[in-house]
Amino acid sequence: MTDPWLGAGNDLGKYALVLLVYASLFVIMRYAHDRVESDFRRTYWVLFWGWGIGTFLANYALYRLGAMSFLPWLNNFFHTFVWIGLCLGFLYAGAWRRPWLEQFLLFAIFSFIVKVAERLILGTWEHGAFFFIPGNLAYLIGWSLMDGLYPTLSKVGLRILRRFIPGLVVP
Repeated sequence: MTDPWLGAGNDLGKYALVLLVYASLFVIMRYAHDRVESDFRRTYWVLFWGWGIGTFLANYALYRLGAMSFLPWLNNFFHTFVWIGLCLGFLYAGAWRRPWLEQFLLFAIFSFIVKVAERLILGTWEHGAFFFIPGNLAYLIGWSLMDGLYPTLSKVGLRILRRFIPGLVVP
């Protein structure tokens, strides 16, 4: 990647298009619930910061280990803080009471759509395998399925954090 900030051949217009994809999916998410309930807001922001920072660092670490393709810094920031932190956090705020399989599928499907969009628009997510499963499609599906674990991992993390942060809503 010749430009570590935007990615080869990318400009801010392409990133605006990615944000449009996120916003479009957010509109769909709002059909299930239109806002984060007031008693869930602290939990939402804890999830935002935890997932945003944690995933931003994990994406780079996994790239260094050879398990992920490099996400240019702006793509990594948008993907982790805007998509995962804000949008998937909002999805979780409305879906945490739903059955486990429904939550898993919602997160995996939305994540797959975003990864394919970022692949098409920015040329990222181009790795040739998901661990030992060859092919870029396997890579996109594999990481999307991992994103399906967001609700489960959030539940575990919130159960741990409630000892230290009062007022968290824990499933």
